Amino acid sequence: MALAPFFERVYGALGGHLSVSRESLIGLLESCSVGVRCGPRPSANEVWIAELTTNLLARLYPRLAISAPEPHFSALRDLATNINPNIELAEDAPDTTTIAVGSGRFDGAIYPSASGWVARIHHSRPRRGGAANPYAAGAAAALACAELFRRIFLKSAPERDISLSLLDFGPEAGGSLELTPGRFGDVVFVGVGAVGNAAVWGLARDSKTEGRLWFVDAEDLTLFNLQRYVLGTLADVSQSKVALAERPLRGTRLSTEACQATLEEFAAKRGRIDIPTICISVDNVDARRSAQALLPRLVVNGWTGEGALGVSWHVFSNEAACLACLYHPHGKGPSATEQAARALGLPLDRATALWVTRKPLSDDDLSQAARALGVDEARLAPWRGKPLGELYTDVVCGAVALDVTGVGRVETVPLAHQSALAGILMAAELLKRTRPELAPLSQPEALVSWDDVLRPPPAMWRKPRPREPGCICGDEVYQTVYREKWKNTLP
Repeated sequence: MALAPFFERVYGALGGHLSVSRESLIGLLESCSVGVRCGPRPSANEVWIAELTTNLLARLYPRLAISAPEPHFSALRDLATNINPNIELAEDAPDTTTIAVGSGRFDGAIYPSASGWVARIHHSRPRRGGAANPYAAGAAAALACAELFRRIFLKSAPERDISLSLLDFGPEAGGSLELTPGRFGDVVFVGVGAVGNAAVWGLARDSKTEGRLWFVDAEDLTLFNLQRYVLGTLADVSQSKVALAERPLRGTRLSTEACQATLEEFAAKRGRIDIPTICISVDNVDARRSAQALLPRLVVNGWTGEGALGVSWHVFSNEAACLACLYHPHGKGPSATEQAARALGLPLDRATALWVTRKPLSDDDLSQAARALGVDEARLAPWRGKPLGELYTDVVCGAVALDVTGVGRVETVPLAHQSALAGILMAAELLKRTRPELAPLSQPEALVSWDDVLRPPPAMWRKPRPREPGCICGDEVYQTVYREKWKNTLP
């Protein structure tokens, strides 16, 4: 059987999106073949598209047909087998389930391409790209994988052609614009999960940009993460996420520092956050609100949700929403600790102690959780010695096929291409908001989103977002501190 070792996480993602049974999903995956075809003499954009496409497909489909000239064929084959050692490498796949990059015509294939800041999907013929840009190339790969997913699982017909500019989210802006040398300065990268992985994937292929990155994440890579972490392979399991993020940036113009800690621990250690930019992509609201309360010069936020994805950028001094506005509480709800205690049958004081200290779960804790969830204790063995937060997040997000008593699944596990596109957009937004030549060409709206990835991409991505009444950005004390902190850099 060619299913990936992390198939339970795959099922958690697809089962939540499609309400498909485990047995039906296995049957469907084992009956289909998908293909990646890369044409002769591929450009940089085409190599990047083929690479990320293979990366994403290998995390879901157990049978993959790869066609490419050497040395690219060997590189793509090794990438796929490092992600899923069980994968079956087929000789060919139907044209209608093939993504063709810079290749000849195939009846019904999906043809992604990129030129400058524009990502394109065509259906009748291949289109060669132009100016090299890893962000547009990454977006084209994710969009192609999204359509392939809808074809296979939703039985959708070939969709409309797409031309999407990552500069202004119209059809053509920056299509011939070359990346030029420049700096984005110092950036704290908070959270190196699936969205952060994809952002780093794009940055690692940008040979023009200089900067310094602090990676802040307290967790290690788990087997379940491989369902959508594009930097990770099976050999990387148990490595810290911050170390995983640093590796592809060696030899680039970006310097890095790793801090295996939460944002709050990182801030406490430094005493004051004087780094001007924060990029954040974490799975909890509190950290996002904390990031804005630290009053960086700029915050870039990448996210996935129930079938959605998006990115936002925030300058505290303008009239648009700050990051905290997007996550402003409306009424009191249970805390994450309270939800975990209720879902897993633990006393609140025990859950609080485990959550705050990140001490490993004991055998007694797992026994109580198994009883509360109504499953055999052996099902929870992968979380022995792990923090409570990991068990709670994995279970409620569907890493195992359980219904969480009294809480339900808090969110559906994002699909691999969904997380990848969110991360690519976050990296692109970081460049756009820190490079003076790009900012005037970019959309003025603070928020862009695709609200249902089970449907074709939207005609309108840009979303105006007003400030939230009662948020900290409307407080004059916060505004005064912000202006004083960045008085020498604000326009």
